[in-house]
Amino acid sequence: MDTFKKQEILKPYFENSYGCAAFSSVAKGGIFFVGGAYGKGSVYKLPEEEVVGTVELIQASGGFVLGGEVYAEIIFFQTEADFTRFTEGNFEFGADAKVVALTASASTKATTMGNQGIQVGMTADGTQVGGANKDAAPEYTKGMKVFTVSLGGLMYQATISGQKFNVSMS
Repeated sequence: MDTFKKQEILKPYFENSYGCAAFSSVAKGGIFFVGGAYGKGSVYKLPEEEVVGTVELIQASGGFVLGGEVYAEIIFFQTEADFTRFTEGNFEFGADAKVVALTASASTKATTMGNQGIQVGMTADGTQVGGANKDAAPEYTKGMKVFTVSLGGLMYQATISGQKFNVSMS
């Protein structure tokens, strides 16, 4: 959680979101036509940052993929209903086009949760790549907003992927 608390651009999300899921490390890799990702994290109620559960991220993808990356990820939930929908463990299938180079990333997604537009990537030192102004009001897509901090790697992909979150509430 400390990695994300250092990011000024996330302050409005910490102040205005009902909850979040934070992954300190997600490993992603693939070669040719098969890829996948895995990470473990915690589920929080905000603004108290009370840990209320744990979560596993499991992703499988097919399409052109080459390389590997490690990144930290946080998902903010706008309302209690959005938070509850996530903790019930629903699948999300998406189509991605993404290029990640060392510690900078930017991506756009079209998913069953709605088109996500240009997303934000941040370097480990807090430099923002893409996204909105840090003083802007929080913006959510279908009640969720995802931010990543690339920790390293090099990956090229144009894939169709399925992602599953297994949540265990305390």
